Amino acid sequence: MLTLTARWPLAGIVLPLVLAGCATGSRSAESEAAAPTPTREYRLVDDLCDQLDPTPLTTLSGIPTTQKRYTPARPETRHRSLRCALSAVDRENAWVYSLQFSVSLDDAANPADQKLTSRGAERTVEDLGDRALIHVAETLILDNPVREGRKVQSQTGMLRVVEGRLFLLLSYSGHSGTAPTVVDAEALMTGYARQTLELLGG
Repeated sequence: MLTLTARWPLAGIVLPLVLAGCATGSRSAESEAAAPTPTREYRLVDDLCDQLDPTPLTTLSGIPTTQKRYTPARPETRHRSLRCALSAVDRENAWVYSLQFSVSLDDAANPADQKLTSRGAERTVEDLGDRALIHVAETLILDNPVREGRKVQSQTGMLRVVEGRLFLLLSYSGHSGTAPTVVDAEALMTGYARQTLELLGG
């Protein structure tokens, strides 16, 4: 009886301390879970199209080189921006695969997410930026401008991505003749969009 009486006061002290420790750990875990994910800081890269991997385009045309074109940012715009194009061209067979990139970093007065109002035909792309919308037009069969009597397969697409203050507009244009190549335009555009985000956020 003496032994039991001596232990009970100690148990009365230890148990509340253990429970308090569990509660503190629980609150700490909840706080970490509730903490917002830090927004990634992006910057503009002047030679963006030189840094992008051209392989997805050159594989389509079979030509190992690409053409690049840069458009100077307009000084009157209220945000920092860049525009460039990456193309793989085989003029002999009338194959042209081109991607145009337009990137801007908006200020507080011109939030990027205001540029992402759905246009009806677009649909959401999951796990790309804060929000992304894509539209791939139906493939058209047109007269081949190089080889009379033959046809050219033509396809276009557009992808718009917002992440934080960054806005990316990516346009795709593909024209293939003689032996048309089947192009997964959505995979091509989303792949290049992820590349762009990685380069600008590096």
